[in-house]
Amino acid sequence: MVSVKMMMWDYASAMWRRRWFAAGVAWLVCVAGWAFVATMPDQYQARTRIYVDTDSMLRPLLRGITVDSNTLNQVDIMQRTLLSRPNLQKVARLADLDLHATSLPQQEQIIADLGRQIRIVNQAPNLFELTYENPQPQTAKKVIQSLLDIFVETNLGNTRKDIVVARSFIDEQIKEYERQLDAAERRLADFKAENVGFLPGDHNYSTRLEVARTEVAKTQGELAEARKSRDELKKQLAETPKFVETVNSGPLGPDFGPPIGGAGMDSVLRVPELEQRLKTLLLRYTERHPDVVEAKRLLELAKREEEERAAMEAEGSSPMPEPGGMKTTTSNPVYEQMRLQQVQLETTIASLESRLERQTSDVQKWEQLARAVPGVAAEMARLDRDHAVIKRNYDELVARREAARIGQDLETQTKAVQFRLVDPPEVPSRPTGPKRALFVSVVFVMGLGIGGAFAFFLSQLDSTMRHAEQLRMSFKLPVLGSVSMIQSAWAQRRRRIELASFGLACLSLVGAYLGLLSIEALLSKTI
Repeated sequence: MVSVKMMMWDYASAMWRRRWFAAGVAWLVCVAGWAFVATMPDQYQARTRIYVDTDSMLRPLLRGITVDSNTLNQVDIMQRTLLSRPNLQKVARLADLDLHATSLPQQEQIIADLGRQIRIVNQAPNLFELTYENPQPQTAKKVIQSLLDIFVETNLGNTRKDIVVARSFIDEQIKEYERQLDAAERRLADFKAENVGFLPGDHNYSTRLEVARTEVAKTQGELAEARKSRDELKKQLAETPKFVETVNSGPLGPDFGPPIGGAGMDSVLRVPELEQRLKTLLLRYTERHPDVVEAKRLLELAKREEEERAAMEAEGSSPMPEPGGMKTTTSNPVYEQMRLQQVQLETTIASLESRLERQTSDVQKWEQLARAVPGVAAEMARLDRDHAVIKRNYDELVARREAARIGQDLETQTKAVQFRLVDPPEVPSRPTGPKRALFVSVVFVMGLGIGGAFAFFLSQLDSTMRHAEQLRMSFKLPVLGSVSMIQSAWAQRRRRIELASFGLACLSLVGAYLGLLSIEALLSKTI
């Protein structure tokens, strides 16, 4: 700690011995700096304050109907972009700052100075202050007025321009969606026309399929019963003779068998029925089918008996039995009846088989429809979904176009944003700068600092030893002794005069500094 104090004392004493150099440098720096401050031109600050009123009475009434342009946000963005290069070029042109610019670097310098000197301060959410300093008061006012005009015009113009551009874009989108909507409606209509009967809701295919399957099962049961009855009848028919013999005892004897006319009478009644049965069988089978051949034989037999009976009725007589009990062979009526039942069963079976084929075809048709309906329903759902999406977007765009139209009318026919000048720009009468008192103080402090630094620099160039301890620390050798300096009376008087002169020089510098401050304060009050 002792060595540090000693070192500081050495530096101070070294600088004290070179105090006149420090004072001279300080005087030189202060005089030069104060002369420069005195030559600095006065700066005149033009300012304006503007209040942006965005609270319109119509805005809450039209909320949800028209487009909300978020005016406050746009004003904030305009405030941040007001000092853009295009705006600064426009300000320079309106304020005639570019008249003295003869080259491109000069123009760039003017724009750079404008961007650096213009200040925009947001004093409240809707209150803005614009300031600018210039040596010429009229120029300062022109710059502020130009900024104010650009600020107002740009905010109003941008909002209306944005709405016009938005409406144009929405109109183009509506036309495009109209084309898409027409195409979607045509695809939907064509699909419905191509798939009539397969569309969801047209028929209940599952219920119809179940009903058709039930009918098929019922017909199959009836057909099985009819075939079983036919097979049983065939067995009985195989055991029944086709013909029977009858014996007549004489003219007056009893009749031992049915008269020939009996079978004929039955045949007359059966002819239409047999014809109908034959037509039914021909619809089912070919002419070579045994049932068809048998039906034809029975029909011919019935017709022949009918013809014989008709002939006997025309002659007015009936066949008389031969005398002496003659035997005759006639058709077995039981066999004929069973044969007729067989034909009826065959006809019923044919009808049931035909019905079964139709019902089976219906089941297959409903099964195909039931399998096809899900795919048709899925495609129908996809087309409906596409149409619904396009229709929803189209309706939304139409609603937004109407909102944009109302918003444009609101901007053009009313004042949605009102700009109120709190402090209009005026020509400043008193300079606002430069702050010479501050600059004078800064120059004074700088002069003292530079003078002290110069004295310290000179002390570092001096290699003399100022005391025995320094000598001992430098050479690491023992010091045998030291000789003190004894000053004469004249030397002491001369030293006092020198100290007084140095003090006077320092006081003069301080006096000059205080005098300049007083003069600056007096000038600022009188202007």
